[in-house]
Amino acid sequence: MAPSAVLEIGFRPADLARVRFAVSPLDHVLGGVAGPQHHCARDSVNRDRWWRRVKGHVPQQAAAFIDLVNASPLGVPMFLTPDSTAARATIGDELDALLALPEAEVHREMQDYGTGPDLPRVIAELRDGGTRRLRRITDAAWALFRTCLAPDWPDIQRALRADVEQRSRAVAETGLGPMLARLHPDLSWHDEGTLRYASPEWRLAYDLGGRGLELRPNLFLSGLTAPLGAHRSPALLYPGRDHPARHADGLARLLGTARTRALRAIAQGACTTNQLAEDLGVSAPTASAHATVLRDAGVITTERRGREVRHSLTALGRDLLLG
Repeated sequence: MAPSAVLEIGFRPADLARVRFAVSPLDHVLGGVAGPQHHCARDSVNRDRWWRRVKGHVPQQAAAFIDLVNASPLGVPMFLTPDSTAARATIGDELDALLALPEAEVHREMQDYGTGPDLPRVIAELRDGGTRRLRRITDAAWALFRTCLAPDWPDIQRALRADVEQRSRAVAETGLGPMLARLHPDLSWHDEGTLRYASPEWRLAYDLGGRGLELRPNLFLSGLTAPLGAHRSPALLYPGRDHPARHADGLARLLGTARTRALRAIAQGACTTNQLAEDLGVSAPTASAHATVLRDAGVITTERRGREVRHSLTALGRDLLLG
């Protein structure tokens, strides 16, 4: 038995060779909207800064997803967290994997919520409708990502990749155990092959059983969280190092928050004014006004195609975003 207030992850020799890194956009959507009752995101400076900046733009469609994430103080429903066996090239890949979940997995987790008048409606919908109701959740998650996170995602990805590269070098220089212990101040590595996390939220001893462990940096976390279910590949989510929020805030001081969001949205790919308005959750005239200021500053260019105009990032705009 694990001591109280400790998570113990046991490594076998085969597990040591199967530790790998991955980056997940859906992890960040989950961490971004997790309320203060979730210990892993509580007191995250990066998460709080991002949320203050985007909360006024959260689409109404995202409400069901946010309600589900925060329905229980015990944690986010495990089926929402990407399984390490699922492809994660894009948020679309992860949401497609969510739609393909077995009915039994969703039903099993919904039973843990019990009943009561304070439960969000989405719990009853998933309990009664199972996977047929998942489309509403994935659509809500996609709307939230597209509107609030996509403009920042290129910068976040760069920070995550730098984190992974640095920790991969540390494995080569000092070994796997010391690298794992440096993922969080409350982690410790023990030579018998045990990784221990001292946290009042955990009371679990878990044997990886030769399946290895996927390490996923997350810039919206302050603590660790570990999807360690019996029906999924094990993963450990840890706080990623330094996210470009300071730079983002600097851009906001230079351009204004709304125009910074518009610039980052256009950086995702050329778009029309209507598409920009949809991404930002504003009216078309407001999006057009933002584009005019950005074009006058030389950070985007606008090309007319028939009755539409398309906005694209210039070299100057790209350099500005890259710092």
